[in-house]
Amino acid sequence: MTGPLTGLHVVEIASEISGPYAAKLLVDLGADVVKIEPPDGDPLRQWGPFPPGRAGREGGLFEYLNAGKRVAALDDARELITHAHLLVENCLPGTLDLWGFDRDTLNEINRNLLVLRISPFGQSGPWRGRSATSLTLQAVSGWVSARDPDRPPVQVGARISEYVAGAYGALGALTTLRLRPAGQVREVDVSEFESLLSTLPYPMLMAQKMQSLGLPSNARGAPMLGVVRAADGWVGINCLTGQHWLDVCAMLGLPEFAEQQIAIMMGGPERAEFYVRAERLLAEQTVAEIVELCQALRIPAAPVNDGATVLECPQYVTREFFVDDGEFRRPGSPFRFTKGPVGQHQPAPAQTSGPLPFAGLKVLDLSTFWAGAYLTCYLGAFGADIVKVESIQRPDGFRYSGAFPFEGDDWYERSGLWQATNLNKKDLTLDLTSPRGLEIAKRLVAQADVVVENFSPRVVENFGLDYESLVALNPDVIFVRMPGFGLHGPWRDYVGWALNFEQTAGMSAVTGYPDGPPCNPQGPADPIVGVHAGVALLAALEHRTRTGSGQLIEVAQIEVAACVTAEPVIEYSMNGVVSPRQGNRQRGYLQGVYPTAADGAWVAVSLPDDGALDHDAFDELVAAWTHPQQPADIVETLRAQGIAAEQVITGEQMYDPEFAVQLDARGFYEEFEHPITGPHRYPGWPFRITPGPRRHHRSAPPTLGQHNAEILRALGLSDDDVAALRAERVIGERVQGA
Repeated sequence: MTGPLTGLHVVEIASEISGPYAAKLLVDLGADVVKIEPPDGDPLRQWGPFPPGRAGREGGLFEYLNAGKRVAALDDARELITHAHLLVENCLPGTLDLWGFDRDTLNEINRNLLVLRISPFGQSGPWRGRSATSLTLQAVSGWVSARDPDRPPVQVGARISEYVAGAYGALGALTTLRLRPAGQVREVDVSEFESLLSTLPYPMLMAQKMQSLGLPSNARGAPMLGVVRAADGWVGINCLTGQHWLDVCAMLGLPEFAEQQIAIMMGGPERAEFYVRAERLLAEQTVAEIVELCQALRIPAAPVNDGATVLECPQYVTREFFVDDGEFRRPGSPFRFTKGPVGQHQPAPAQTSGPLPFAGLKVLDLSTFWAGAYLTCYLGAFGADIVKVESIQRPDGFRYSGAFPFEGDDWYERSGLWQATNLNKKDLTLDLTSPRGLEIAKRLVAQADVVVENFSPRVVENFGLDYESLVALNPDVIFVRMPGFGLHGPWRDYVGWALNFEQTAGMSAVTGYPDGPPCNPQGPADPIVGVHAGVALLAALEHRTRTGSGQLIEVAQIEVAACVTAEPVIEYSMNGVVSPRQGNRQRGYLQGVYPTAADGAWVAVSLPDDGALDHDAFDELVAAWTHPQQPADIVETLRAQGIAAEQVITGEQMYDPEFAVQLDARGFYEEFEHPITGPHRYPGWPFRITPGPRRHHRSAPPTLGQHNAEILRALGLSDDDVAALRAERVIGERVQGA
């Protein structure tokens, strides 16, 4: 196997999903990975799914996560580590010390080694040794969400959450490999808890905002129409704007509801009437018919695929994304490169412009909303010079998420979601529909190392900013494109956002109550895509260091979402089975989410299942015990017995001292002063590099066009030139019409 990381030697002492997925991403990019297993093997071997008659042998999920790796015994670990660049481990903190691989010993073996450590709460802080399972980590991070007011909140299914820390781990490891040698072992300490928290649309900032406006802090408007039944399955219709809603009402022949979007979204009395009428109309059409009609009207809609229908999805089929692996099919790579890399891995040259891994890297950010901007926020945090381009005619749409027109003329500056995603950047407004604006954009391309965009493909192409045009301006540029559905295929120009991609990939189909409809995981796909794009970009930068050659990186968001939802596809292709949704259960555990004496407060409890108790009986016993008690008392009692238990956390609790004690101990939140909205505590990244950068972010989020004059003067424009551009509205510092 060859790839941009060919020659990178990795030793993996990891099991289950998080560590192996981190190493799998490196294998996909050409790294040589040796997996060390104990005598009884990785427990995931016994998880399944299994082909008929072969239960108990290597399961399909294990093969998916570990394909392309070599396997060795623990006795061989010392010799392998001696020659490795990277060691990946996801044992409980202190485990490797007990196995004779403490920090001092690793320094003796290999002073140039980088150790990637993935653990539930990280290697430091008061929660370091706290018991945890996938369910309790989801609960304490905000991933367990209310779906039905009469039932417990529900986790995200198919073990999707366990992939997230692995992706961050791969990103953190490749980032750290760019630093100067430290003369000692370096560590990247990934917290699974912080990883899950990092993928949410900043609920702590939204809750703070709602409180400041005197509005309910825990109000979460459901996307509309959401997941609804069609004649032959489920379909997701996800209105993102007011225009989408008007178009839906027109499409359904229900114009009388056009002015009632907010009331319906927030659960007003009009909601039931609207849904009764809309669902009756939709139930008469097939999923394909509904999606085709919605997309013709530019309404974000997608099928809610499961492990069977995802394999038939025309976009995946045309792009040949799912690949055969002997007895089953599995997702392919989450990223695609235009140029085949050459050469062998060498340590990256020492950075000459500072101690940060991306110091001196120039990035032109043409992205919108979250996925692309999340990537560029990360690059800027660790030293890159980011120029974010929007316009006064059409500013980044994410500015309007979590901000309200009644807040004043500058309301588009008041979105905590936009702010948290655009730290560490300089903001330039350019009207790309004007010849002068486009010419300036092309001058910035000529100077850039990296260009990032995540529009539907035709947007930048209509501006003449396709890859071939960029290469003509800058032969060595790396262009990261992150389209929702990919750069080719019958759905190439479909519109969509995170919920559509989660629905298309199968994430929604595995989330929800066993007897209820599919549920959206609430939008983590955007940052998950951003992290995967970061992994691909770092590999491309390594390739360019060796060869001097840039390339096009395509990261289709529906493909990343499918990569972290692999098990349903493997199970169906192997056995023809689509397993029902599991609610809050997971094989091998007795667990659930249970009521407490506090109104609206729930606790998640999880312990190994030894087969001695029926799960329904367990649920009844635990619910009867928890119901009359306060959440803190329940959690404290169970933790004292070594049982994993957490309160289900919502946004308004995420700054509370008792919740944030672990985050504050690890410096997860950092405060910056926004010029208009004042100081805010923004989330950072879910890992620590030791020795390495101590801060998560470098600068406050900018206001619209804040750096116009600075950036344009650096291009050689005079003050008169800048004034002329402003007069012509090629640039500006306020939204046109505001």
